[in-house]
Order: sequence, then structure tokens, then C-alpha cells
Amino acid sequence: MYDFMTITLEKATKEDAETLHALQIKCFLPLLDKYKDHGTNPACEPIDKTLIRITDPLKGFYKILKDSILVGGIVVKHTNPGTLFLGPIFIDSEFQNQKIAQKALKLIEDVFPTIDFFELATIAEEKRNVYLYEKMGYIATGENKKISDSMIISFFRKKVIRS
Repeated sequence: MYDFMTITLEKATKEDAETLHALQIKCFLPLLDKYKDHGTNPACEPIDKTLIRITDPLKGFYKILKDSILVGGIVVKHTNPGTLFLGPIFIDSEFQNQKIAQKALKLIEDVFPTIDFFELATIAEEKRNVYLYEKMGYIATGENKKISDSMIISFFRKKVIRS
């Protein structure tokens, strides 16, 4: 089997805010319906938060493109020197199960060659997400945040080994 799909990351601009915000809502709405986490779910965030992520010098918003088509996004935030927090990360449901998230996670490491540690958080009950991050080299830190009786956020960290 040949993989002719091209995945690229492109830094978002203010002009992308509405489109990215709408896609973020679409991607996180099923989780909001499932967990009812109105205080933490990215589907509930106002567009102002998207704009801040795009314009804040300590943050960034990257569009995930498949063959030049917008299919998702990845937010980055510098937390400590040498450490970057990733999230939210999202892929349109129409494009899931195509290894796009795996490729995007590899690409974000290339965008930030001086970063030693990448961190992220995901819903512990979403086993497919946990599996993806562990497959990509992320290790659970043991830090968890209980959101409700049915939802726990688990934190992960990856040390990048560069040759």
C-alpha cells in the first residue's frame, strides 16, 4: 500500500480564526454530548480564545492540512523553557483513522527543534486518544484531574531525542 497523502502544518492567522473555531466546535461537540463538560470542553470556548491562541507570542495555532485541505488544528503553548504544551489537538471526524494526527505530532516536533519536552492532556476514558499518544512516545505523568464522575483528564509528556 502506498501513502500519497501529504500532511502539512501551517501557522494560523487572524483570518483563519472563524474557520478554525467552527472546526474546533465540530470536532469537540461529540465529546461535549458524551461527558457534558461545559466548563472544560473546547466546543464551548468563545472565538476570542481562538484569536488569543493565534496572536499571543507564547502560544500558537497551527492548521493541519491534508493535501492542502484544512482537516484539523493543533494549539501550542510555551510553558517552561524547553517545554511546549500541545492542545487542544483535533482532526475532523471525516478525516480520522488516516494517521493524520500521528503525522501532525511528528511535524510539530520539527517546527520546534529546540524544544526538549512536549506535554499534552487527554480524556483518560478516550482509550483511542490515550493509545495514540502512547504510540507516539508520550508517557503518562501520573497527574490526573477529575472533571466529573465519568471524566478524568490525564497528562502526558514526551522527551524528544534528537540525533
